[in-house]
This record gives sequence, structure tokens and C-alpha cells, in this order.
Amino acid sequence: MSPTNSYQERRAARLDDPSMEKLRNPKARRALAAALIGVFIVEIAAFFTVGLMPIGVFIGIMVVVIFAGVMLLGALKASTRGVEELSPEVLDERQAQLRGEIFSRSYWALATASLLACLATVLMGQSWWPLDEITAVLVLALLVQVIVTIPTFVTALRVRV
Repeated sequence: MSPTNSYQERRAARLDDPSMEKLRNPKARRALAAALIGVFIVEIAAFFTVGLMPIGVFIGIMVVVIFAGVMLLGALKASTRGVEELSPEVLDERQAQLRGEIFSRSYWALATASLLACLATVLMGQSWWPLDEITAVLVLALLVQVIVTIPTFVTALRVRV
């Protein structure tokens, strides 16, 4: 057994923890997904208002936002048993099939998100909507976060795991 497989097996066992069973229903997954989107919105609001608050307050808000985001993403991954991120060697046939469906839907969502981000960037670059540095960074940061979380969102919101 390779070290990667043993790591993947430990990760699969951790994500399939029975104590997370209360998070594995559609209502709980939708609530976790909505909370994670809320964290993204709070992060954007904090960046837009950074000039209106002391830097210590901003850093405190960002620490809380990052902690909440990591915890919510971890709970969301546990609610889906990590099917979207585990290697095929540790998945059973049904989970492997779900993983293929998840990736198919995720690529569609990723293409849509990328297209919207490009459209937003082009619109913000117009003379009637000046693109400042903070807005460009925000669009890029949000796009990276969305890209990283799309498979988990698709799994949580669309697939019965």
C-alpha cells in the first residue's frame, strides 16, 4: 500500500465519521452552503469597507471570516463524505459514479462562474465604471474561492451522497 493510499483511506474514514451524520441531510447541507456564501459576502463587504475602519478591526474580522470559512468548508465536505475530493481507489462503485457526475456538473458551474467573472471584469474596466485595484483583487479572490469550493457546493446541493 502506498503512502498516498493510506492517507486517502485515513481521510475517507475521517470524512465518513458517524458523528457528522446530522449534517448529511439536504436541509443541513443547504444551510452550510448558505452560511459559506454568507462568509464570502462578509469577506467582500470587509474589503470594500477597509478604508472606513481601523486596521486592527479589519484584521480581526478577517481572522474570524477565515476561521468560519475553513470550519464551514470542512463541515460541508464532511456532510458529503468527501466524495468530490477523494481518489477513486478509496471510493466504492456508487461513490465513483457520483464523483463523475459531480465533476461534470462542476465543470459547467466553473465555466459559468469564470464567464461571469470575466464579464464583470470587462464591465468594471469601462470608462463609466472605473476599475480600481481593490475591486480587481476582490473579483480575483472571490473567483479563486468559488473555483476551490464549486465541487463541494455541487455535491452538497445537487447530489445524494
